[in-house]
Amino acid sequence: MNYHINEGSFALPAQSQDRSVNMLVLNLGPGGLTLVLSRDLVQEGEELDAMLRRQLRTLGSQVKNFKQQEPVPVQVGQARLPALQVATSFKQNNATVHQLQTMVALQDKAVLVFTLTCAAPLTQEQSAYAQQLLDSFTPSIKA
Repeated sequence: MNYHINEGSFALPAQSQDRSVNMLVLNLGPGGLTLVLSRDLVQEGEELDAMLRRQLRTLGSQVKNFKQQEPVPVQVGQARLPALQVATSFKQNNATVHQLQTMVALQDKAVLVFTLTCAAPLTQEQSAYAQQLLDSFTPSIKA
């Protein structure tokens, strides 16, 4: 298969699984704003909700003062892809981190995770941008 990245493409064996991570520094609003896109797969027999809860448990065990809101179902992009969204905060390296994480179900058990991170609670401007970003998503593969 040909694997495409911003800088080009290269050939990989057909059985390869994409678990890559992209980090973009958006510098929007106080506390800055970063976007991390990560790719994962739902485990056999697992639903998106169970995957999110499993990952939240793992995160909660690795950081201090972990807090989360209840995950909510959302739809992403014009394709209205099924997704779950959760806001979290925690202490890491003596700093408070605020995140808005959206897990999007794609085809063949693939999951794309959008994580917006800020050193302060997201402002209205940052929240509006987060929604714009998710609304603008167009999958390159059939979802």
